Amino acid sequence: MVDTHKIMIVDDDPHICEIVQAYCEREGFLSAYSHRGTEAMKLLTSFEPDLIVLDVMLANENGIDWCMNARSYTNAPIVFLSSREEDEVKISALSYGGDDYVTKPFSPGVLMAKIKAHLRRVSTGRREQLLELPGLTLDFFAQSVNMESRTILLSKKEFSLLSYMAQNVNRAVSVDALFQLIWGTESVEDTRTVAVHISNLRKKIEADPAHPERIVTIRGTGYMLVARSAYAQT
Repeated sequence: MVDTHKIMIVDDDPHICEIVQAYCEREGFLSAYSHRGTEAMKLLTSFEPDLIVLDVMLANENGIDWCMNARSYTNAPIVFLSSREEDEVKISALSYGGDDYVTKPFSPGVLMAKIKAHLRRVSTGRREQLLELPGLTLDFFAQSVNMESRTILLSKKEFSLLSYMAQNVNRAVSVDALFQLIWGTESVEDTRTVAVHISNLRKKIEADPAHPERIVTIRGTGYMLVARSAYAQT
């Protein structure tokens, strides 16, 4: 069975939203739309789209800024849809997280062709973008973790921390290694920020964050991601 793709539309023009949604549904896609950036950000985390159609100019908001913020939560392709034709606007949109740019007035057929092309590109090698562990699956495309049929979105740093530990599962990883990997050797931040992010990560994936079983502290070293099979029988 093929999964149904989910398309999210962010445009302050209700008519545009309805047109794009109608064409999406004609293609068999699930779709949802929002007219405002703040509402759209909430929709992003609940709907978990496979692709986003985004207007450059939202009501009292900048779509490019919204795109930059959204990249903390999703790697889904973002296709800008805008009446702005200036090269500098297109360059900014594509430089700050956008994957494509379609100008208004637009052909719905051309937009659908672009959407399907991006979805095919994303689907290629999709299996290689999953890291499966007992009770835990990391999705490198969506920057999320799937646990017991639940999908949990993570920030970029949280996902980077978890993915590095997952690639070293059941092995202790030093705080210094995590810090250098995520923040870089030239960062001026304190290595204690690792503990803060680990704490936030535990709140999202641990049944009892105060008594973690997945991400355990290794005194004097750092942390270790424990695969479920390693503690399921205890």
